[in-house]
Amino acid sequence: METMEIIITAVFITVFVALVIYIIVSSIATKQRRASLPKVETGYIVNESEEGNPISVDKILLAGKRFVVKGKKYDSADYILARADGASMKKRGIRNGDIVYAKRFNDTFGKDQIKPGDILLILLNDEQYKGYKVRVCRRYNPNNANELETFYYDDDGNERISSKNHRIDLVQGIIKYKYSDR
Repeated sequence: METMEIIITAVFITVFVALVIYIIVSSIATKQRRASLPKVETGYIVNESEEGNPISVDKILLAGKRFVVKGKKYDSADYILARADGASMKKRGIRNGDIVYAKRFNDTFGKDQIKPGDILLILLNDEQYKGYKVRVCRRYNPNNANELETFYYDDDGNERISSKNHRIDLVQGIIKYKYSDR
């Protein structure tokens, strides 16, 4: 009888250790596959951003290299995905927490195609702000062709001019689409 107890105990310990190892390895593999998106400040902050804390969006990025909008397929490599953090683009259909696709600039889609009314994804790295911002292009700065005057919306939907102009070289893309489960 004593031998049977030893065998049962050994089997139990082996199964338990194997289960713990499986959980650990599975957890590590999931973290490596997890996709993350930067938050982009859209003007008026509803919930403060946690700097350096990307948000997991496994379902979107693990779906493949293409995404579909109104029946048309797009190559996701041509787009930057980000999650809106704030409500200043609500008037333009982008709400706090929405995931947006910004078309990257490349050889065929250049920054010279930026026009008034485009929703821009801008990367800032200065004393005042580090990270992405979303702003609407108001116009090219008449005093400096390398800058754009931009704006966002307040809680009442009124335009608010950005505190400073944005250099064109800081514009990373133009927001074209919003992710939807539908």
